[in-house]
Parts: sequence; C-alpha cells; structure tokens
Amino acid sequence: MSRHRAISLRSRYSVDDSPLSPVSATTISVRPPSPRKFLPILSPVHQPLARLIKSLNPLLSHHRSAASSTRTTAHLLSSWSAQTGDDAVSDVADKFGVLLAEMANIEESYSEGIDDVKMVLKTIQDVENSIRPAKTHQTKLRDQVNKASIKPDASRKLEQLERELVRADAEVLVADAQLLNVTRERLRVAWRVQLDALQERCEKELVLVKYGREILRFLDGEIIVPGQNLRAYRGESKTREILAMVEDELRGWCPGWGNTEELCEDENANGDVSVATAAAAAAASATASMVLARK
Repeated sequence: MSRHRAISLRSRYSVDDSPLSPVSATTISVRPPSPRKFLPILSPVHQPLARLIKSLNPLLSHHRSAASSTRTTAHLLSSWSAQTGDDAVSDVADKFGVLLAEMANIEESYSEGIDDVKMVLKTIQDVENSIRPAKTHQTKLRDQVNKASIKPDASRKLEQLERELVRADAEVLVADAQLLNVTRERLRVAWRVQLDALQERCEKELVLVKYGREILRFLDGEIIVPGQNLRAYRGESKTREILAMVEDELRGWCPGWGNTEELCEDENANGDVSVATAAAAAAASATASMVLARK
C-alpha cells in the first residue's frame, strides 16, 4: 500500500474551518455566542443517503453494459476465427469466446449484487423518511418556544408549547434510537452482500484465467513459411474437455476463503436484529418517560 494513499475520503477541513475560508479569526472572535445549533431537516432530494443510493445507478448500469459488451465481443471473436482458415485459431478463439461469454455472466451476476445493496440501503432510507415528520414537528415547536419566550404576555402559551416540545423530544429520542440500530444492522448486511458478490466475481474469474491459459497452450508459436501446409490440428477434443471442467468448477463453486461459522453467526445476528432494535427502542422510550416525569 502506498504510504501517501488517503486513509479517509472525508475532507480534512469543514467548510467553516477551511484555510481557504474568507472569514478571518478576528471576525469569528467578535461574534456573539450563538445558541445551540441543530442540524437542518434536509429534503429527500438533498439527503446524503439518497445521493448515495442514486450514485449506485450508473455503477449498476456500467457493469450491465460491460456484461453486454463482453458477450458481443465473444460472439464476434467466434465468428471471425471461423473465417481464418486455421483450425487451431478457429478452435482456440471459439473456446475463448465461450470463456468471455461466461465472464459476461459473472459480470451480470455481480451487478445483481450491487442492486441488492441498493435495496438494503433503501430500508435505511425508509426509516429516515418515517421519522422526518417527527423531527420537523420538533423543529417547528422549538421555533415557536423561542418566539413565545421573548413575548412578556405569552407565559401560558409558552408553558403549553414547552410541554409539547418535551413530548416531541421524547418521540424523536425513540425514533433516533430505532434509526441508529437499523442503520448499523442494514449497513452490515449491505456490505456483506457487496463483499460476497465481489468475492464470487474474483474467484470465478480466476477459474476462467486458469483454464484459459490451458486452452492457449493449444495455439503454438510455429512459424509458417509461404507455401507450407498447416499441421493437422488435434486439440479440439482436449479444449472441449477443458470447457467441461470450467463448467463443473463454476457450477460447484463455493467461497475459497472465509470463516463459514462466522458467516452463520452473522446471519443469526441479523435474524435477531428486530429483537435488539425493539429492546433499544424500549430503553429509549423509558428514558423519554423519565424526562417527561421530571418536567
């Protein structure tokens, strides 16, 4: 690994802390202390998770297009080689065309893994969307409380708004706990799917590389001089056997590395996530009840 390779894709500086920011340290120092800041409620279009999910669409399209192009190349290679008049070239190139077609299938299967990642991430987005109304209501109540607090004749209304705000805070507290647990569990599942698809793609392509080299051995480097007859090609049955071995190995493929027991434990943990999420939500609800009781 390169010593200068980035260990994070996040910017070192925030917008406000950037050395290129036009705001000087002196300007910052004379600002009055600001009240507690709350993150803005983003619209669905501007949510980072929505952009992340949308960014997978061109990636998905790229791999599907690559599969289609590889399949077309395989057919063209086979068609061209049949017209060369060289039995060795015709057979070896045709068999390579079969390997390329299989590579297209592997690429297509990998694209399905990316599509599965999208579906898993959308479950997190669904939870985010479900709790947005509560957060929006909480923000509106907080604004109303701030406005009522500066009016001397609004004490009764202020008291009512504060009670509503406490209830809204408790509701958001429970919702945030649920979102946190769902996010952690679903992100684990999403990238497990991604890594499994990547592992399958890499290991199956290595199978094609291994047997492709075996097929290539049947195309020798003999120099042909003008007028010399080509030697009879006798490798067709052998290359056919190699393709049969490719098919058998790909059909019986299983991960070449990884802890099977660990995978099973992960699946069991994923099956129990609803129980864990419910427990966390219950704990958050209890905390919220304590807050309400103190109020």
